[in-house]
Amino acid sequence: MTEKPILGVVDYDIESSNLISSQCSVSTPINVDLKRGLFVKIGSGLSYYIAQIVDGPYYSEAKLGSAPRSQYVAELSTFVENGEPRAALSRPTPGTNVERIDSNEVQRFLGVAGSMRLGSIITDPRVSVTMDPATLSRHIGVFGTTGSGKSNTIQVLMEEASKQGFSVLVFDVEGEYVEMDKPAEMLLDRLATFNMEPAGVEDLSVYVPNPCFCHRSDAVKFGIRFSDAEKGVFGEVCGLSRMEELYFLDLIEKVAAVTPESREITLSAIIDRLSTRLKGQTDRPSMPPFIAEAHTTLYSKLRLMAGQGLIDVDARGIRMEDVFSRGRVSVVDFSDASDYVRNIVMADLLDKAFRYKIAHPDTPPLLIVLEEAHAFISKEKKDRMLATLMLIIETARRGRKRGLSLGIVTQQPAHLPPELLELCNTRVIHRMSSAVNIDVLKDSTGNVPEGLWNTVPSLGRGETIISSHKYTRALSVLMRPTCSKRIATE
Repeated sequence: MTEKPILGVVDYDIESSNLISSQCSVSTPINVDLKRGLFVKIGSGLSYYIAQIVDGPYYSEAKLGSAPRSQYVAELSTFVENGEPRAALSRPTPGTNVERIDSNEVQRFLGVAGSMRLGSIITDPRVSVTMDPATLSRHIGVFGTTGSGKSNTIQVLMEEASKQGFSVLVFDVEGEYVEMDKPAEMLLDRLATFNMEPAGVEDLSVYVPNPCFCHRSDAVKFGIRFSDAEKGVFGEVCGLSRMEELYFLDLIEKVAAVTPESREITLSAIIDRLSTRLKGQTDRPSMPPFIAEAHTTLYSKLRLMAGQGLIDVDARGIRMEDVFSRGRVSVVDFSDASDYVRNIVMADLLDKAFRYKIAHPDTPPLLIVLEEAHAFISKEKKDRMLATLMLIIETARRGRKRGLSLGIVTQQPAHLPPELLELCNTRVIHRMSSAVNIDVLKDSTGNVPEGLWNTVPSLGRGETIISSHKYTRALSVLMRPTCSKRIATE
């Protein structure tokens, strides 16, 4: 059996190094490059440590007659005693050998087991990173600045979820995923390094809101019936104040009282009723000025929503029985949609998906991808959009055990409500340079060493740090390219 080459040795602690009790200093020849994130074996025989390089290299002036050395910091992950992993309750002594570790042992230790193929460890391409489909049930957050690889990551997750029999519903803000049924045309050489070939998803449906344009000629145009919409969320998306919302609900009640059961209540009927009320105020004023003003602004906001060409139009709604088809990827193209259209559609479909899954528990699990989630519901708008926030939280918490999973994608995690951020038990962190965004993730993400956080601003395209309750440690991962086509929008 060939012995593994010695990379270096455990060194004496340096007073100025600020090592903590779960770390040790590693000294190597200057020509040995131990990249941050690399896993190593410290010790030999049946009892040894598994550690991760989290900081370094540092260089100091060589002593007279000594060869120059590099200094690293290793985080002790576990102690293996007679083949069994134990807590690392001590530290290796100076002079203990540091060696490479088998990729199979790293995968076993990290818990990177599962049928979803994500990529490989950046520092060791031999170590494949996979994920158990059950991980999706605890919800995933994908974070990173523009051009860092977020879209590639979420598309990889959609491909893999589809292969596992999930249904996928993605709110596509830029129109990037509307041709996922075609094979990829870019990064084919890199895809081959993962022993994968270009291939489109087998079942793709593309939807576009009624007033909007889509590059696919076979995209299905759809509308929303006012009678089906959750009225509290509808009012929030329209930007109604609390007083305006009360008058809005009162108008719905008045219209419902005079509408035959065989007919649906429409938004135009609500607006007509409000118009009649305002005309009466003009002819014979009876409302106090502040109430009249609230009715006037309510009228303007409802007219603005009606003018979007989405509500009560001659286009059928998206059928949930179609969305919940096993393995199907359903793309809602928002690339030509206004914020009003995008937000009311997202709220409406989240509500419908949740209610449909409750009523039909035997349908396939569904992954719902919210792109640019901070624009839909932000920390700044939280107080004005409590119904919408509660809809998302209820979908995530109550839907989790029923097979509803959220994929939350944003370049501004600092602007997400904390309640939404906390839902993401698995986090894929791409390059970010904003200290505010990094800090909000750092404060709420476990098992990521400080040295790895320091690499976030310099991560290359497609490089990520993945923190998951399914992995024993945070991982520095190179995500694989997508097999299916994505339309470049940058």
